[in-house]
This record gives sequence, structure tokens and C-alpha cells, in this order.
Amino acid sequence: MNDTTTLAQQMVAAAPVATRNVNLSTDPKRMAVIKVWDAMIRGARKYVESEGFLAIHNMPHIVGVTGACENTDTLFTIDWYDGKKMFLPQSNQLYIEMLTQAVEGGRVYGEIQSFRKELNADNRRLAQFSLFEIEHVGGLDELLGHLAGIVATASKQVAQDCAKELALFGRDAADLANLTFERMTYADAVELLKTEGFPELVWGDDLEAPHEGRLTELMGPMFVTHYPADIKFFNMRNNDDDPRVVNSSDLLLPLAGESAGSAEREFDAEKLRHKLVTSSMLEGLLRQGMKLSDFDWYIDFHKEHDVKLHSGAGVGMARVAQFILGQTDIRDCVPFLINRDNVI
Repeated sequence: MNDTTTLAQQMVAAAPVATRNVNLSTDPKRMAVIKVWDAMIRGARKYVESEGFLAIHNMPHIVGVTGACENTDTLFTIDWYDGKKMFLPQSNQLYIEMLTQAVEGGRVYGEIQSFRKELNADNRRLAQFSLFEIEHVGGLDELLGHLAGIVATASKQVAQDCAKELALFGRDAADLANLTFERMTYADAVELLKTEGFPELVWGDDLEAPHEGRLTELMGPMFVTHYPADIKFFNMRNNDDDPRVVNSSDLLLPLAGESAGSAEREFDAEKLRHKLVTSSMLEGLLRQGMKLSDFDWYIDFHKEHDVKLHSGAGVGMARVAQFILGQTDIRDCVPFLINRDNVI
């Protein structure tokens, strides 16, 4: 390269997969993404603060295995002191859960970077993304109201502040100003999907991206509720009337698909331990050399305290941004792209 080659040009030539993260200040769409994210996060915070949620700051970004969400195989491993294995967090859910029992009002929220060792670098998956987590004393219906409020207020803030930026992506701000959310049980969703091009789908199957895409084509933004217990995180509370399912929900957004997972948390210590021991998650822990006792502190808390019914959710803000921007590729919807093929 000659002396007049810019640093940015050298970066592109040396690492072409990183071009999405280059020249941020001169790429109108990239700057638009940054402004949209600013408004989106301000809107999300505005909602939870107006509802009395207490912000939890400086949450751990080096955690034990309890920082996993569901799939322990996608944890990033860190060599800790004296050879101890630690992880980058996928969620801080278990840590902030307990704070709901202590803070006045029983409502907390936090923002972390969630790390997933995703093997595919495609239009849906990131290795690092912003996770907006809430926990509160209360049940699923109230929780879904808060989730709808977070996404609707975030979208409305973007519509209010970023009409020009949205137009760069072919998005009309008016479409985001007053969002509504449908609800459907998992069982009803399976039956509907059987008539919409997925006849092989049976109760107990997890819903994949094509299923979620078709549902949102039909329904728009929506909550699918009461998933089979066997395909969800171990601490989700079983439904009293139908123990096969848990009081849970996934928020599905057009183009983005699953954007938030939520559920009531089991608060009975013995039931919680039994659910962990019989879970597929435990198998993953043992494969990685971890132990059941890694969860002792969490189980013990429920033994030693009168824990009230509580519930919570984690909102993947990159998926929300993808929906807001109306894009089919999540890689075009984040200020900095971090996936298997791209790091700076």
C-alpha cells in the first residue's frame, strides 16, 4: 500500500469481514443505526422508570455457570485464577431475581452485554448483544404488560426522534407510534402453523425461525405463551392446570422473530431443585465438567427465605432494533457487529 492509503482503507483490505464496523462517521446508515439505538434505549428506560423499576448497575460480566440462559454449550469460557473455569454471561437473571424479594416495590431492571458462542454467522445470530432484563414480584400477565410497554415505548421514542433515520431504511415512523401485541398459546400456535405450511409440526417441538416468521406475518407483534416445560429453562414455573407447560412466553416480532423470553420463576426450593436435577441443562453442565452444587447458592436462597411469586424477562435489543428498522439481516441493525466472522 502507498503512503496515501488511509487507515480505514488498510483495515478494509486486511479484514474485509469487518467492513460493517469501518467509517462509522461517514456512513449515513450506520450513523442512523446509532441514533435509532439511542432513542430505543431511552424509550425502554423511560418505561421501566415510569413503572417504578429500580436500575441495577455494574452487574457481573464474569460469572459462574449460573450466568447461562438455556444452552450451556454456547457459553464462552474464561480461565479464571488458579485454573478455575468461569464464563461470560448470557444473562444475569438468577442474580437479579433475588433482588425482587428485597427492594421496595419488588421491581428491578438491568442492562448487560449477553455473550453467545454461536457457531453460525448469519442474519439472525450475534456473539454479543445488548440484553435488557427485568424482574418483578408478580405473575405472567403483568409481566407481558411490562414487556409490551418496553417495546412499544422504545419504538415510539424512535418514531418521535428518528423519522429521517427510519426513512433511510424504508421505514415509516407512523407504523411504530402505537404498537399493539396479540397473544396466542403455544398449543394454538402449533395448530395454526399446521394449516400454514408446517403439517409436520407436533406439540413439543420448539418453534424455529420459519415458524416464528409465519406467525408474525399473520399476527404482527405477538406473544406466544405456555410452552412445553421440556424445551424451556429449568426454573420456569409449571402451570397449575396443565403441568406439562410452563407459565412462559416468547415475544415474536416481524422479521426479527423471538426477541424476548419471559416466564414466572419457580419459587419453591424443593420443586426448583427437582426441576434442575431432571433438566437437560444439567446434562450440559456435566459435559463441561461443572457440578450440580454450582447452583447451591441459588437453591439455598429459596430454602432460607420466604420467596414470593416473581417473574422476569430478557429483551434482546438487537432483535428489537431489527424490527424497528424493518430489516431482514440483524447484521445491519447494530452499531458494532460482533459475530463469529466479525470482531474489531
